[in-house]
Amino acid sequence: MRTDYMIPALMAASLLLTACGGAVSDAPDEPAGPAVPAPTLDELPAPYNAASLEAGQALFGNKCSACHYIDNRKDHKVGPTLHGMFERGPGKAPGYPTYSAAVKGLGGDTWDTAVLGQWLANPRAFLPGSNMFFNGLTDETQRRDLIAYLMVQSRK
Repeated sequence: MRTDYMIPALMAASLLLTACGGAVSDAPDEPAGPAVPAPTLDELPAPYNAASLEAGQALFGNKCSACHYIDNRKDHKVGPTLHGMFERGPGKAPGYPTYSAAVKGLGGDTWDTAVLGQWLANPRAFLPGSNMFFNGLTDETQRRDLIAYLMVQSRK
């Protein structure tokens, strides 16, 4: 296989990128800063200020993390990233291409904890036509813990 032409071609491509300001960098992308600083548990409104963030984290790991990231350095999985979710409305995660018409039609400029609580209790009953395959959390304490965790962690 003839490869003697590849080195000059790679050098030319590198020079073109550099000339256009598109120099290749090994530096990691800086994560986007939170739109709103992450609150502490005590700063959350009632009843979320009485939640267990540890229990919420465990619930997220067991129930949500297969489909969603919350980390600000990650993009989307099967579901949209939850980072910054409280600063945007339902169906508005930048770059997430597969929202159902039902989620897009839910409206709102931000996620409201009451709406999120209803969603988490039973997504299919709350919003027929949603693509979210999750049976829901019927336990009110679990929903409170998960929402409190999301309110803090999605802003880090």
